[in-house]
Amino acid sequence: MRSGSHRPTPARRAADGHPDVPQGASATVHVREPVVRVGPDGALRTWFDGLPDGVRPVVALTGLLGTVLALTSTSVVLAPSGSSVAAWWPAAGVSVAALLWLRGRQRWVLGAGLFVVSVIGNLLGDRSLPVALGFAAANLAETVVVTVLLVRAGGARTALASMAGLGHFLKACTAGVAVIAVGAGVTVQLSGTGDFLDVARAVGASHGAALLLVLPWFLGASPTPRRRRTERITQWLALLAVVALVFAPGQSLPLAFVPFVPLMWGAVRMGQRTVCAQLVTAGILGTVLSSLGGGPFAHMSAGRPPEVITALVQAFVVSAALLVLPLSVAIRQRQVAMTELERSEALFRHGFNGARVGMLLLRRREGALRVVELNAVALRLLTGDDARTEADLLDESWSLLLDPVSALEVDSVVPGSPVSVLSDDEASPGWQGEVQVARPSRAWLEVTLSPLDEYGGDLYTAQLVDVTERREAEAQLRSALDKERRAVERLTELDQAKDDFVTNISHELRTPITSVIGYAEMLTEGDAGDLNRLQLSMVEKVERNAGRLLSLIEDVLAVSRVDAGSFSFTPTEVDVVHCSWQACEALEKMARDAEVTLAVVAPHDPVLVAGDVGQLERALLNLASNAVKFTPAGGRVTVRVDETHDDTVRIAVEDTGMGVPEAEAHRLFERFFRSSTAQAEAIQGTGLGLTIVSSIARAHHGEIDYAPRPGGGSVFTITLPRIHATGVRAPARGHLG
Repeated sequence: MRSGSHRPTPARRAADGHPDVPQGASATVHVREPVVRVGPDGALRTWFDGLPDGVRPVVALTGLLGTVLALTSTSVVLAPSGSSVAAWWPAAGVSVAALLWLRGRQRWVLGAGLFVVSVIGNLLGDRSLPVALGFAAANLAETVVVTVLLVRAGGARTALASMAGLGHFLKACTAGVAVIAVGAGVTVQLSGTGDFLDVARAVGASHGAALLLVLPWFLGASPTPRRRRTERITQWLALLAVVALVFAPGQSLPLAFVPFVPLMWGAVRMGQRTVCAQLVTAGILGTVLSSLGGGPFAHMSAGRPPEVITALVQAFVVSAALLVLPLSVAIRQRQVAMTELERSEALFRHGFNGARVGMLLLRRREGALRVVELNAVALRLLTGDDARTEADLLDESWSLLLDPVSALEVDSVVPGSPVSVLSDDEASPGWQGEVQVARPSRAWLEVTLSPLDEYGGDLYTAQLVDVTERREAEAQLRSALDKERRAVERLTELDQAKDDFVTNISHELRTPITSVIGYAEMLTEGDAGDLNRLQLSMVEKVERNAGRLLSLIEDVLAVSRVDAGSFSFTPTEVDVVHCSWQACEALEKMARDAEVTLAVVAPHDPVLVAGDVGQLERALLNLASNAVKFTPAGGRVTVRVDETHDDTVRIAVEDTGMGVPEAEAHRLFERFFRSSTAQAEAIQGTGLGLTIVSSIARAHHGEIDYAPRPGGGSVFTITLPRIHATGVRAPARGHLG
């Protein structure tokens, strides 16, 4: 039987997110057909969907109630002569399906309508009003009980999806049958129109048969399996022929079990919808023929009340449903399980064979891990593209495919071996390491071995990643690092030798240069006799150049001590104003000869810093002498001492000389650097002065900066931490460098 609406079954509504049906059911259950499909093009569905939104609920309720009224009236009218109950009550199954289908207020409206049409149907069957009201109340109670129990058990979608769902379905039907049986029995007992037990037995059987035959039609169905049309037609003809012969008029042999054979054939080979249709067909045909006096039940019940025949026929229908439905559900579950298994296997095959890394499936057997399956990448990595195929590697011990040294390591991984290293830690099971493949591949592989505990602990997966190029690169990198380390060691040795050489040579040169300067001074002063003007000029040149050479030696020694970190000093309170005057006084003759004005701008009071007075004077002397050398005649060099508000002292040496090209300013403090202007003007110098000044400034926890002077010239500024006369605020030792 079909309902009077085109709308989906509860199973399909659950799949669409219907709120009245729980969502926890298996997602593998699919309903391929709607409840109603009129004609090959679904004309009724198209017509219903075209109705306005406010009209469709009215049409649906009207159609459902009209269908239930027609079934109720027909069942009452066709009740056996002399019987107080109908032989079959298909309206019970349709009513439950309708309540499952609707939701919200529509259910309340439908419930009231079901009660009314049930009363009308019973009245049309010439039943009294009290009996009609009692039967209608019992019918409504049965419908509500079955609906509520099905919804609580998971909804219509799960009823025939599994054996557990079938169990809930049968419990709901049993509860509904008990309610209607008791209600009908009480009704006839109170009205005096029948016996309680006879009516309860007959009504329970008829409603049970209706629920088991009609309701499954609306509870979803598994996909119809593909069968040959010949088999389908043959099975249908066999069922109709067997039922017709068993219940044929005049046939009295007890062969009621024979229709079970074609019904079970349908349950095994056909879909659930076909099974439901065949149960309904067999039930209707058996009921009609039995009411005409045919079949074993009419023969056995001769001379008995008509309710007995009705009860026996419906008991046969119930037995058929209880036999066929579980088998159909089991077949459906098997189909779903096989579909999921095939899908999982296909997914596994896709991931396993399509992986970009080598994949192995290994089984532990006979103390070794043997290859069960491998993908193309693993085959290439393990064989090196030789003539071996996948079949050659199957059931092979994995360790035999590896280099002997790696094979020993792999064999130690196998669980159960005396030196197994396979982790038993659940958080990090398995093993990871690098192995080398045997000839001809010789590839290095990073292996990640993981146990599949769900398969008894004997199966393992192994991921193989080719790390040959990485290992070669690492080897080359280690070789390069070794060469680099040896080169650095050699350069360090050479640098140390250079420092030692410079230090030794400088010390060796200082003694003769000092002697040269001393004897030159003695000659100049006339200790060896008076010199004429030419001789005096020559001795002065010797003395001057010897002094330059001694200054160069001192600079080289200073830089060497800075590099070695061996030059240190004990900081004391130093007045930078005094240092500035001392440096300028030492350069007074040089400035006068160069016709350059040398001035000091400083506070009258001392400005103290923590440091070494000799080194600070040397730094200022270097800056001031550079300024004098790079300032043309008529220029000015100013040494300026400024106190700041942030407890620092700035000593600026400012000149009006030629300055430094902007592109070369960042190299001023590099060793042996001489600007292009100095080279162009042939100004003598070693290029070490500013390097030494920078080292002295850093040793005093200060810094030195350069900036071009507006209007031309340069400004070199040394910034040092200032202290007060109460004590030295500096580290215990200061170091150049």
